[in-house]
Amino acid sequence: MTEEFEYTGKWRLPDNPDKKVHGTLKITPGEGAVLDLIGSFVPLPDSLPNSDFFRNSHTIFGFSSNGKKLSLFNCFLTQLPLHFPGFPVSSFFVDTVLVGAYFQKIEDVKLKSISVYYSHLDEWVGISGFELGNLNQYTSRKELVVKYKKPRSIETNINGLKIKIGNDFSFKTLSAPLKEIIMKERAFIAIEPSESKFFEEYTTDILYHIRNFLSLGVMEPVYPLTIVGSTEEDVDVGGDRDSKVEIFSDLRNIPKTIKELHPFDMLFTYVDISDRFEVLLKNWFEKASLLEPIYDLYFGTLYNPHLYLEFQFLSLIQAIESLHRRVYGGAYMPKEDYSEIYENLFTAIPESLDNDHKESLKSRLKYGYEFSLRKRLRELLNKYKENFKDFVDITNNNTFISKVVDTRNYLTHHDKELKERAVEGEELYTITQKLKILLEICLLTELGFTSEEIRNLFSKNRRYKNEFIQ
Repeated sequence: MTEEFEYTGKWRLPDNPDKKVHGTLKITPGEGAVLDLIGSFVPLPDSLPNSDFFRNSHTIFGFSSNGKKLSLFNCFLTQLPLHFPGFPVSSFFVDTVLVGAYFQKIEDVKLKSISVYYSHLDEWVGISGFELGNLNQYTSRKELVVKYKKPRSIETNINGLKIKIGNDFSFKTLSAPLKEIIMKERAFIAIEPSESKFFEEYTTDILYHIRNFLSLGVMEPVYPLTIVGSTEEDVDVGGDRDSKVEIFSDLRNIPKTIKELHPFDMLFTYVDISDRFEVLLKNWFEKASLLEPIYDLYFGTLYNPHLYLEFQFLSLIQAIESLHRRVYGGAYMPKEDYSEIYENLFTAIPESLDNDHKESLKSRLKYGYEFSLRKRLRELLNKYKENFKDFVDITNNNTFISKVVDTRNYLTHHDKELKERAVEGEELYTITQKLKILLEICLLTELGFTSEEIRNLFSKNRRYKNEFIQ
């Protein structure tokens, strides 16, 4: 779903089925969903800006002209223009749209399975059922044969989840006599848990990790363009069992245009991991609780490319420091042995200091047994030197580390003495990109790639090859 579309029909509030208002729901990527009504659900005084109806969110039911039931969640009245003479018209901003059934709340939506059409999934999977005939034959015989055979689905089972990557095929003729045919194939990921789950469970526990997995491979934001769910049998879907519903959420964050990608622009594709796709995806899920803070920081920079460069740098160095702490530990001595030293140091703080100053010193001393950022960086660079040497001169590790540490300290504390040693501008951009690569190397390692495989992935990546690898 990267194009605007709309539903025209009659709309009502769940608790007032007799009050129906005509209107149109417009769904626009990058902007969201807006319901424009010719009329109002409530009388004028109740819909003014100081009223509860105006301030509160609402669920709205709709029945479209093409026979679709729609549930609109978290709807806010945005305007109620009045015309004299004339009649009122009203508009609602809609957070989430469900097509195919009526639900009172998005929290009530329970699904037996869910299928997601992600941006860039077709390019990442790299499997097509189309077969194009010999073009030379067309030149000589004026005959061109196009065949389509649905590819075999990719199926795996991870932690009780059946996960399938499949393809949908559609075609339509656009004229009579036949002059034009449109044939289209789309890849999707289907998830079927052992028992039904609420929609929010899918989004927070499953789709979040699959989306991040794809984003790491693609090296670009990945968006759920369309979500199709299979409802439970007792849901109000017009008498149909095992009915399908479409869900459109987070629409404002989906860009109107999504740039095309080539596999050479990606860090890894399905073709690269086809022989152990299940193992790698399982590793990603199983390490989610350990690495989730790192995921949040890394993908936070990926999904916010316009974030100030200084914030990107701070997010990445925080992610690297957190990853080292969580995966490798890193302490000068056991915490138990440090407790006595900590007490001695804390006791040595002069009583003349005010309480805020003492508490500040106490918090700094509390983790004095842990490795410094400088030492953590040195350990990671030494561990991954074979993968990282194409991006940073290994003989100057100390220089690179000092620049990173001084810049982090300056951007954190804005100490004037550090300003001259901190990097900025183009050099800050370059160092930030190198930290991103270091973090990606760490994540690929945790995912299950070998050092040689990681180096091969980076060496064939067109983006990094052009910018860094000589």
